[in-house]
Amino acid sequence: MTIKQRLVISNILMVVIPVFISVIIILAGIFLSNQYWKSIDESENSIYEDPDMLLNATRELIHNQQSPDPQKIRKLNQYLKKNTMKLSIYSARQPIYTFGITDIDRDNKMMKAIQMLPGDASLTMDQESVYVQNIDVDGKTYTVAIFSKFAKYNSSDGSYELYRFLSNAFLVLLGIGTIITVIFTNRFLTHFVFRHIRQPLDNLVHAVHEIRDGNLDAHIHYPNNDEFASVCRDFNDMAVQLKQSLHLIQRQEENRKELLASISHDLRSPLTSIRAYSEGLLDGVASTPESRHNYISMIKTKAEDIDRMVAKIFLFSKMDMGDYPYDPERLDVNQELLSLIRATAEEYWSRGLDIELDVSNEPALIIADQVQFDSIFTNILENSLNYKDKERCHIRISTRLEDQQLLIRLTDNGPGVPEESLGKLFDAFYRSDPSRNLPHKGSGLGLAITAKAVERMGGHIEAKLSPAGGLCIEIHLPVIR
Repeated sequence: MTIKQRLVISNILMVVIPVFISVIIILAGIFLSNQYWKSIDESENSIYEDPDMLLNATRELIHNQQSPDPQKIRKLNQYLKKNTMKLSIYSARQPIYTFGITDIDRDNKMMKAIQMLPGDASLTMDQESVYVQNIDVDGKTYTVAIFSKFAKYNSSDGSYELYRFLSNAFLVLLGIGTIITVIFTNRFLTHFVFRHIRQPLDNLVHAVHEIRDGNLDAHIHYPNNDEFASVCRDFNDMAVQLKQSLHLIQRQEENRKELLASISHDLRSPLTSIRAYSEGLLDGVASTPESRHNYISMIKTKAEDIDRMVAKIFLFSKMDMGDYPYDPERLDVNQELLSLIRATAEEYWSRGLDIELDVSNEPALIIADQVQFDSIFTNILENSLNYKDKERCHIRISTRLEDQQLLIRLTDNGPGVPEESLGKLFDAFYRSDPSRNLPHKGSGLGLAITAKAVERMGGHIEAKLSPAGGLCIEIHLPVIR
């Protein structure tokens, strides 16, 4: 469940729960009030609910007035007092018996009023009521009057004030209950929403502190699928990229140091030779014209070596910064390789390198700079030629289309390189001889420049061991249809 959905549910429940609790309290109050009024109604109408019982008890009392049963009289009095009633028996309008509450109709107002009415009658006056009925017992007519006082409404005993107090207390409790319900609902819903925000925030803070303290392997495991899921995924990606960037910076720093050391080492050898030959000329060691010519030729050769090395360093720096001229055009790789090999095969053959070309007849079109494309193969061929360990070396160039990629494989039968060195061949100034005692075998920039050119064409290059024991260079380039 997302945080947005939790907020919507929380807002709905913030209204629904207090209303629901308030409705329950109100319904409970209505129920209790109805019970109260029902009890009042029962008290008010008690004289009408079972008058036959009282009339039968009255008949029996009159019939046995010579020897009344004290037990029955006691029960009658208890019943009447319990229901706030009085029972009076009249004969010829004169009271002969009175039971129950005696202070009802103390001034005899209701009886005087009701005696003026014929037959059975009832009357209510001043929170009191009376029901009168004539009965015949043993051939004689008696008048039975059943009086009732509205005890629940009688302000003198405090019942009505108690009802008002309870009503007001109910309203106060209703208000307090509603406020308490709102407070607890708010706290519950706040916890319901906030705990799903606090947990990922705590995880993020902890992970940020780990990154700050140098632990770049810190990751956040967040199983929920809400708004924080993408944040945690992005944080994990950021941590991975930060670690990669740090490793890249460290590697670049190591490469920079190695580059400076390599440049210093490679420049020192020709400069030392130039200095030695120059001193020989100045000191008169070369005494003959032929020896002086040889010294000057060696100085020129070493100067040219330095010039080529500086040119390659400049080219590599420009390509590394992306500032090297790049004029892409549509090239057919197979035709371009045929043209390049035709133009250079004889020169390489004379230097001891045999080239075999195996290309398909199907066109393999790419977008690339022709000069840089030719330099890729020139650098690889020069590398094979420089490191050959026999009088004649053989290299095979083949092409093959694989879906949207063109695979160019160059395989020679040279000495190869150790397997642990395969991944470093394309680093600047890397040589297979760690001592760098053979500067004539190359500057260590040819394959690095090649890798930069392939990368600029949108491809990638890798080195493998050849089955024939030499080196295999594979170039993957994207093709166009």
